[in-house]
Amino acid sequence: MALNDVLRNLNRTVLNMNKKVEKQIELCAEDLLSKAVDRTPIDTGELRKSGTVSVDKKGMMTTGKVSFGGGAVDYAVIVHEMPNTTNWTESGTGNKYLENPLKENTQKYLDKIKEAAKV
Repeated sequence: MALNDVLRNLNRTVLNMNKKVEKQIELCAEDLLSKAVDRTPIDTGELRKSGTVSVDKKGMMTTGKVSFGGGAVDYAVIVHEMPNTTNWTESGTGNKYLENPLKENTQKYLDKIKEAAKV
């Protein structure tokens, strides 16, 4: 096998691995959004509907982003940071609706991404 063949195979392997990692980052972000929506307080339901996932690829770096708010829902951060003593209208919802699911699932997400990066 010539050196060119080895390099071509290596490049193909790296590209395939990157695609798997990118997909896993997207799946983890979508899973986090789902978990966060379940914990997001409900008043009008607009805050829950405002949750989004975006995946940004810059060269070899892929970033998954989960966010809430924007537009008419400019209070997402305020609700997220409300005190623990707030009386929420629905059980299981409350402040830190994005932060807590991320903390609880970080290791799971890292493990899934790590597994996708295996050759």
